[in-house]
Amino acid sequence: MTEAKKIIEAILFSSSDPLPISKISRLTKMNPETVKNAIEELIEEYRGRDSSIEILELNKKYLMRVKPEYFNYVEKFTESDMDRGTKRTLIVIALYQPILLSKLAKIRGNKCYEHVRKLEDMGLIKSEKKGRTRVLRTTKYFADYYGLKSSNPEEIREMLLKMAKKTDSGLSNWLKNKTGFKED
Repeated sequence: MTEAKKIIEAILFSSSDPLPISKISRLTKMNPETVKNAIEELIEEYRGRDSSIEILELNKKYLMRVKPEYFNYVEKFTESDMDRGTKRTLIVIALYQPILLSKLAKIRGNKCYEHVRKLEDMGLIKSEKKGRTRVLRTTKYFADYYGLKSSNPEEIREMLLKMAKKTDSGLSNWLKNKTGFKED
């Protein structure tokens, strides 16, 4: 492995946030093409060794993470990249997509505007202007981030409900009480 790849691998491993090539280039003083090539090689190497770790491209930013199917083994040891409120806002968007920002604000309160900005910056949701409000939807990156094979809203709803039941009974109850979303 070249020194450039080792440095970039260390940076991706250490960062909890997805990083654009420009930032990695600035940090390492390597030209962007070198960084891009090294990341592409690292992605292929991790795929080739059938590892529980992967490097994922999210909205032209790169993130090293544990594959979703292994996350339950390490979640006790990791910090979340989203606070609980932001996660819940994302869940409401994913469950009700497409959802108007104004409707989301009625469900989640004014704090949701900050959450929406963070989720857009992460590339997990997109918004389109509609009159005086915006329509929110999850992105393909959302599906990639959570290890889904499809970005179909129905499949996303099923995954979220299963996840809520399995990992957080409080979240499952919150889904029923706060959003009115009924589980099958």
